[in-house]
Amino acid sequence: FQMRIKFLSVIVSFLIVSIAVSSCLDSDDNYEYSSDATVHAFGIDTIHGKHYKFSIDQLNRRIFNKDSLPVGSDTIIDRILIDTFSVNGWITSGSPTDTLFNMADSVNLLPAMNKNNGGMEFTIHAADGVTTRKYTLEIRVHLQDPDSLVWKEMTPFSNTAISGNQKAVTLKSQSTEELWIYTSYTTAYKTSTAPGNTRWETVNVKLPGKAKLNSIVNFKTTNADKKETLYLVTEDNEVYRSEDGNTWQNATELNKDVKVKAVMAAFPGILTGIVEIEGINYFNISKDGVNWEAERNNNGEITLAKVPDNFPMDNIYTSDFLTTNGIMQAIAVGTPRTSGEKQTLMWFSMNGSDWEEMSSTSYDAYCPEMNNPFVMHYGGLFYCFGDKLNAIYSSITGISWQKTTKKFLLPEEFKDNTAPYSISIDENNFIWIIFGGKNTENKVWRGRLNRLGFEEQ
Repeated sequence: FQMRIKFLSVIVSFLIVSIAVSSCLDSDDNYEYSSDATVHAFGIDTIHGKHYKFSIDQLNRRIFNKDSLPVGSDTIIDRILIDTFSVNGWITSGSPTDTLFNMADSVNLLPAMNKNNGGMEFTIHAADGVTTRKYTLEIRVHLQDPDSLVWKEMTPFSNTAISGNQKAVTLKSQSTEELWIYTSYTTAYKTSTAPGNTRWETVNVKLPGKAKLNSIVNFKTTNADKKETLYLVTEDNEVYRSEDGNTWQNATELNKDVKVKAVMAAFPGILTGIVEIEGINYFNISKDGVNWEAERNNNGEITLAKVPDNFPMDNIYTSDFLTTNGIMQAIAVGTPRTSGEKQTLMWFSMNGSDWEEMSSTSYDAYCPEMNNPFVMHYGGLFYCFGDKLNAIYSSITGISWQKTTKKFLLPEEFKDNTAPYSISIDENNFIWIIFGGKNTENKVWRGRLNRLGFEEQ
């Protein structure tokens, strides 16, 4: 239990002085007591069998846990032991701070939870009985399940139905990221992706007349400026690019001597293209967004990898990721070239120049065929969904897939969807799903895995 002692510091100081006087009667030695009033270590009992490390900010005299306690911990820390509280003197707490802290007693730490009332205050008394320091304890607790995917319906970009198609893509310019939705050759809508700052603006754009909206991709350089540029292909197989999202120019050198069927921004600093040369489709890459790599060797032979007949050409989505060995790879999916496929085919690449099919041979561990599938490496796993948006499939390796059954799910409102849609992920890890096109109702949804939004992971 805790014992309240009035004038504790005065009594202790008196005892110290008394001991010192008594000692002086028997010895000529002088004793000097420490003035150290700092906290050297702090810890609480386990939460669900796990110890959570606490940090001590000596400059601001704060004690806090960097890794937040799991959801529901408020029912544990309301009566818990502080098993480590290392000081050279003694500790008092309460208001006024005249209660001697007893580590043998359970403590209610709810007043310290998530900076409630500024946290809990402890006073550290040095052994000299004079020096004191006040420390504030903050217990960080997650109020949301970190592994749940939470969705919110946002303000629609327009109340007017779209007759054609649409495509959503992010574009960062001058440190500000925006979400663009292209609905025609002349009209687009944009908004900031910053949380709480969704304000749609109509933009009069100048896309080429035969632009394929579903081909628009964001190419990010690896230069210090992290420049981003949008690229698209046209129905007559030419590439156009835009640095501001509004005005588009013909990418003259990329169109030289080839027909460009598709572009992919699968890797930072690498733009992948599917180019037709002499009637055959090949993969080629551009590291500057201006020129393709050399297509032929000194003997005039084409050195590029051929595009497999079943590699997608439309609605291509890609996602890059680091393997456990620290190697950058990318995954891609798109609208199937032929109907009736048993599964959604996944394609992997290590360089953007060569792509390999990674299909599952297991009867019950594949991602079923989808029209307009979307793939992402997100929160440490691969996820794929699309078509009627009835389910999400997850994978550790990208080969064996399973339907998610809890937490990481699509909203019920998506079920059996028949409206056109496009998907983009912003720098804050929000997944944007834009519905609209072919005279359906325009809708905007945004979702994020809770733990990807926590300040401390």
